[in-house]
Amino acid sequence: MRNLLLKMRKYAMSFVIPLLLAIPLSPVVGFVEKYIFADWEFLKFLVIFMTIDTITSWWYHIKNKSFSSKGFARLFTKIIIYSILLIIAHGFATHTVNGETIEPLKWFRTFICTALMVREGICIVENLNKIMPGIIPERITKNLKDFDEHGKFNREK
Repeated sequence: MRNLLLKMRKYAMSFVIPLLLAIPLSPVVGFVEKYIFADWEFLKFLVIFMTIDTITSWWYHIKNKSFSSKGFARLFTKIIIYSILLIIAHGFATHTVNGETIEPLKWFRTFICTALMVREGICIVENLNKIMPGIIPERITKNLKDFDEHGKFNREK
């Protein structure tokens, strides 16, 4: 019986630390999701693309013995710039005037998210082409770059 009570007490105490952390963090998380950023699903995809870009870049530089610490500084800068762009896009899309969101500004979030994904996709394709020239058809790279520059795909007939 005593052993059972000890197990129950240990189980109940396992909730104390998560609760002690959750109570003060709840308002912080609410603030972040309302005013800073809330599209965590998109962020997962962006992080995956950025990770693939970083790995393929390292692969290329290790293969060519041109690996340097400058790439790490660029990665940090990229993270800061992307974060600022995502915060601005979130603010445009979710801010309210008289309790209403401004519909014409919601496109900006879609535009920024799409631009970041396309930019990462271009970097990945370029890295793969540097690792093994010709592995990705030039048409794919050209279409991605056209989309990056003009915001739409040019369909070749």
